[in-house]
Amino acid sequence: MKTTSIVKFIPLLPLMLVGCSSAEVIRPTGFEAGNERWQVKGNRSDDFNGNKLNSAIWENAPKSLVVGAWSFVENNSFVKDGKLNIQVTQENHTRKFPDVCQGGKRVDRELFYKSGAIRTHADSVYGFYEAKIKGVKVFPGLSPAFWLYSDGHPFPDSKVVGSVDYSEIDIVELQQADWHGPKANDADPINVMDHNLHARLVGKNGKKIWRRPKPFPAEQLLRYDAPFDPSDDFHTYAVENRKDKISWYVDGKLIGEKANLFWHRPMHVILSMGMRRQFIKYNAQCQRADPHPDNVTKKGFPEDATMQIDYVKTWEALPSIWLENPKKVLSTIYSREQNLPITMKYHAGSHEQLVQGKSQGITLSLVEKNAKGFVRLVTKVSDVSVLSESKKYGGKVNLALSLNDITASKQLPKGHYYALTSSFTSSNGKEVHLAKTIGPILITD
Repeated sequence: MKTTSIVKFIPLLPLMLVGCSSAEVIRPTGFEAGNERWQVKGNRSDDFNGNKLNSAIWENAPKSLVVGAWSFVENNSFVKDGKLNIQVTQENHTRKFPDVCQGGKRVDRELFYKSGAIRTHADSVYGFYEAKIKGVKVFPGLSPAFWLYSDGHPFPDSKVVGSVDYSEIDIVELQQADWHGPKANDADPINVMDHNLHARLVGKNGKKIWRRPKPFPAEQLLRYDAPFDPSDDFHTYAVENRKDKISWYVDGKLIGEKANLFWHRPMHVILSMGMRRQFIKYNAQCQRADPHPDNVTKKGFPEDATMQIDYVKTWEALPSIWLENPKKVLSTIYSREQNLPITMKYHAGSHEQLVQGKSQGITLSLVEKNAKGFVRLVTKVSDVSVLSESKKYGGKVNLALSLNDITASKQLPKGHYYALTSSFTSSNGKEVHLAKTIGPILITD
């Protein structure tokens, strides 16, 4: 007669290790050791601990930033006391400006504010980007921003209809006071932040077509009502750009995801301070932002108009696989008359994907071990669904090992025990295994 399966909890036993585990690296906020493996990229990372901006990493006031409503200048981005400072100053000045309303004629334009921006020399596509930022007290009117953008256009396929001519990922735009309604002039409060996507596509006859967030909110617009005022203290803002999706994080919390439709171009990391409608005005005829001479003020500039950045970090994920809840698995006694259910999580790596290979998707194995190491494979199960287009870059899979014919743990030879391991085959040609086997797994009659 079939008896009820036994599942009970016992004091946690130590994990048994196998092989050589990888050295721990600094991780993105909110991510645990032993899960995803991360490799920091020094050419797009900075702790700002020197006494000046590191010119080997950063370009100050990049020339590729062309705005007509204010100026980006080098003096407004500087390192002090272990922080990057980007400030806006009220300074009347004139600057040559290619006026599209006059056929691109270069004219002297009167401007009223100067701001700062820095961007990395190096660019990249996929990875995890994080910065720890404190906003500004001048509100509304200024927007501290951390974003990614491409400048390699025109690309070789610039005449191919549907190709991407420009890509931009806004990791965060703070304090925009955007007007999402319901009334036309209802500005967002200071805690509302924007995490949006922009792209420019090649249309028929080579015409460039902009894809902006508001016309395509489901695909490109993400607003977050933060439970804090970003001008009061430092918080972390991050994005992971993956081949299949883009994920945003605030203080390590996942706040939204979008499918990656167009964001596959190399992009620079940039930190900047933009000006908004309280200090600039929109010129509908020319479709651009212009200076706003009626709203010029020195109040709060620059003492309350300086954003600070504690660090910016860029990581690339290495192919990784891990158990969702190893503590629960280790503290559970399993009956031979039940299945052993396991949830495996995996990340294919920033530049890889899962392929069939030896592991037939993802394989979960129960093995017998002793003090000398591996003794034998007891049973295994594989899942090929992870090779599908929607799963091959990362996710989780539920697996179950049948224990019907398994010898109870207490009947194993002295010093022997059961352990779990798992693996997948990466497109880089390597087998990716759990960093540690999980055991002892306790099985009873």
